[in-house]
Amino acid sequence: MRYDELTHVTETKSLCMIPWLHRFTNEQGLHLLCCSGTGAANVLRNEHGQPLNVDQQLTDAALLNSPDMKAVRVAMLRGEWPAACERCRRSEETGAVSSRHHMNRRFGHWQMEALAGTAEDGTVDRPRVRYADIRLGNVCNLTCRMCGPSASRLWAEHYNEVQPKNYQVPAQKLTFLRDHNWVKSRPLAFLMEQCLPSLESLHFAGGEPLIIPEMLEALDLCMQSGRADQIDLSYNTNITVIPDRVARLWPHFRSVSIHCSVDGFGAINDYIRRPSQWNDVDRNLHLLDQNFKEWKLRLVGVCTTVQMYNVLQLGELFDYLAGSFQHVAPAPVLIPLYEPAYLSIRVLPARVKEIARQRLLAERSKARASKRPIHEDVLSTIDTTLAYLNESLPIKDLMDFLYFSEKSDREFGDSWRRACPELARLLRGAEEPAPVWDDGPRK
Repeated sequence: MRYDELTHVTETKSLCMIPWLHRFTNEQGLHLLCCSGTGAANVLRNEHGQPLNVDQQLTDAALLNSPDMKAVRVAMLRGEWPAACERCRRSEETGAVSSRHHMNRRFGHWQMEALAGTAEDGTVDRPRVRYADIRLGNVCNLTCRMCGPSASRLWAEHYNEVQPKNYQVPAQKLTFLRDHNWVKSRPLAFLMEQCLPSLESLHFAGGEPLIIPEMLEALDLCMQSGRADQIDLSYNTNITVIPDRVARLWPHFRSVSIHCSVDGFGAINDYIRRPSQWNDVDRNLHLLDQNFKEWKLRLVGVCTTVQMYNVLQLGELFDYLAGSFQHVAPAPVLIPLYEPAYLSIRVLPARVKEIARQRLLAERSKARASKRPIHEDVLSTIDTTLAYLNESLPIKDLMDFLYFSEKSDREFGDSWRRACPELARLLRGAEEPAPVWDDGPRK
């Protein structure tokens, strides 16, 4: 029996198009289910339990019909939530729009064909990749506070020096993350060759994709295939640079969407996303706005990772976006930070959470009254953030926050208390951990 014979299939609560038409390759060259997936269940493995990676040069058929992909499809078709899909499940519980919703809107036109080719064990008979998400290694020009060496190799030297003990990683792994770069070998060309015949959407993230040369090679391969004008490009970028050659190539594609990772207005963004400079971010956002049509941009939006450092200072970013641009989206997409736990807004004391809650509610009211239309999906991310404020984490995580903040400030010569003066004042009553570092000059 084929799944298209089951009339209830399209109504299952967990059905997502991702496992039918998607390849996701992470910074270390591992094949995962989805960029929104969580935990060990997100790592795709073969029948022997070994992780799948680019060095194995897997065809679309081999990857999409791997054991975990088949199992995920079967679970979804039964209306069950796969373990890797916890983030979407939780988002939807709050009434927010999840990644699953976005993927189904974007690729729902393939649903009936995909289901018609799906057997009871989850095998698809003609697997085709329509959407490729490629993380081009961990080359990055920033060391964002909530990030780590998996996404930015610049963190490798400092990571264990500033992390609470239970977050530190083995030295051997740090060396690997500092030196390994999968995109320097043949697998990137092979991966692109697999995807290109059926590709509709190509997404790049990093590291920082706009400074990685292999991203340009991938665009060249799209051009050589003759299919560039049938492909929608998209990026997650810290928008500190826009290389001239990239801007010259974009108009050859069907469209380009830029998701700019910006975590606040001015100094707070520079503190979180060190050592970015706000003048660069501001200049490049205006460049995107000014060249919106010429570069065939479909969307330019700001994605903000909501965390301890910025949750009380989001109003300035909302105001900046609402009043500065013609094409850049007038409000940020808020993404509550989940890990590391000590930077999550769930750590905040109740009195601080209440202040953050009232300010988010005020921004939601202002956004709804905005003269520039704001998509309901964007507004729903405020509700998701409010839901996170209803959760709590133990006092140990607050101690870890203070430890990390002080240690990283000493390592980098910064000051979270200057960057977040209100937060520092409100947390002044919290019991701070005894210093566990050696006194010495700042670096």
